[in-house]
This record gives sequence, structure tokens and C-alpha cells, in this order.
Amino acid sequence: MYKRLSFTVMLSYCIVMAGMAQQKTFGSAIVKSKTSVTFPDNNNRGGSDNGDGDLGGRPSGMESKSTVYYRGDFIKIDNESEFGNNSIIIDKKNERTTTLIQAMGRKTGYYSTEEERKALEERMRKRMDSIRQARGESAENNQRQQNPQDVEIVQTNETKKIAGFTCKKAIIKSKPRQGEVNETIVWYCPDIKHPENYPLNFGNTGGRGFAGAMSGRNNFSGLEKIDGFIMGLEVSRPNGFKMETEVTDIKTDVTIPDKTFEIPKGYDIKPISEMENQMRNGRFFRGGPPGGGNN
Repeated sequence: MYKRLSFTVMLSYCIVMAGMAQQKTFGSAIVKSKTSVTFPDNNNRGGSDNGDGDLGGRPSGMESKSTVYYRGDFIKIDNESEFGNNSIIIDKKNERTTTLIQAMGRKTGYYSTEEERKALEERMRKRMDSIRQARGESAENNQRQQNPQDVEIVQTNETKKIAGFTCKKAIIKSKPRQGEVNETIVWYCPDIKHPENYPLNFGNTGGRGFAGAMSGRNNFSGLEKIDGFIMGLEVSRPNGFKMETEVTDIKTDVTIPDKTFEIPKGYDIKPISEMENQMRNGRFFRGGPPGGGNN
């Protein structure tokens, strides 16, 4: 009888401990973060508009704040910086993404379906291929940049508190080019699990909208391999690019009203094809009339 009781107690203890060890997941969340970016050394070319949409004399860096509103099939990402504000509203159920931009006194908006977004990504990929080939880069290196095969996750014993959570440090090592290893430092909370559809790259688009197509579907390879909620990223590249981003506040299982994901009034919203044309013609950054094209 005593042995049977002891076994029952031990079994209950194991079940409780297993339940405690499970990662917490959530159905909704509001996550705030801040980001500091230093642009590559060759970013500041000096001069002014050279006629091809390149506005020379760009700043050497920028800081921004982002807020992600997550509720299952709906995601809204608000970004604020000194260069303007933008929002991305993702409706997974209807496979529609809307990008809203406030800059240079204008409010423009662009929408795309999942099919249109994928087509835009493919066109942008081909354009980048042409640019790289013109620079003399081989097709093999181009392919490795787009789909790096060698990704290694290196766990460390380092920890630190981020937004009240104890986070672990991991290093993602990838080889987008032959003879070059990129490292991305990731701080993550192993007690929280990334829910389905949640953007891994904080306030970045996670591949959504025009900005996502410009930067690539996965801005940083290997993030999907991290077993926990990503709370911070530290990136440094040989060309001088640096980025540090960190969660400043996170609230889970909160009530997020429907109006959060509604398209606000006052925006001139166009199909993504028009934004693409406007970017190609250089009118978007010159402050040309809305409706000249893009996203």
C-alpha cells in the first residue's frame, strides 16, 4: 500500500513538473520593441538626387520603435522613426496585407494578396540577381545569399533580463556566401513559445508588404530554429551594417479590439503594383503625387 501510494505521489509530481516545464503559448499579445540601426559604410554617398531615385547623403543610422498587435489571424505592426511612421496590417484569414505610410506630409496605403506578394518577391529577386551579376558576383553566390544552406545554432550559458523575463543567448551562424560566416546574436525566452503566424523579426515585416519583398522573406536566417520567444537581436556585418533590437514590454492574452486591425480613414490606398511602379520611377522618395505606384 505504501509503495503504491508513493508511486502515485511520484507520478503526480512528474506530471506537475512536466506541465511547469511546458512552454507557455498565447492567443493574443501586444509587444513593444526598440531598434537601433547603423547603415553600411557605402550608404552615405553624398550629393543629392541623382535622377535614379537614389537620394544621396543618407543618414548614417536611425532609431525606431515598434509595436506588434497579435490576435491569431490578425497582426498589426506599427513602426515609428524620425523618417516617418508606417503600419502593416496582416489579415491571414483573407490573405491580404495592407501597408500604410505617413511620410513627407502624405498618407499613402498599398494592399496586396498573398499571390501578389509572392509575385512581387520574385520580381525583386530577379532584379537583385541582375544587380549582383552586373557587379560580377557569381550565380552560385547569389543563390547562397537567397537560400543559405548552412545554418548553425550555438547555445551559450549567458542570460540576461529583458522586459522582466530571463532570456538565454544563442548565436546563429550562417554562410550566405562562400568563405564568409555571418553571426546573429539572439536573446530568447525559452518559457514562451512563438504562436503561429507571429512575426519573428519584431517590427520588421516578416516578409509582408513591399518592405518585406525588398529585404527578403527571411531577413535573418535561422530564427525559426530558436526554441523560444525572441526578445532581442544583435547583428553586425562586415560592410558596416549593425542592428540592435530588443523587446521593451510584452503583454500576453490581452483583449485587442477589432478596430485595431481596421484600415483608418484618410489614406490614399492603391494596389501594390502601383507602389512598385512608383518606386521604379523614383517618384515615391521624391515626394511625388500619391498614386504614382507602389505597394
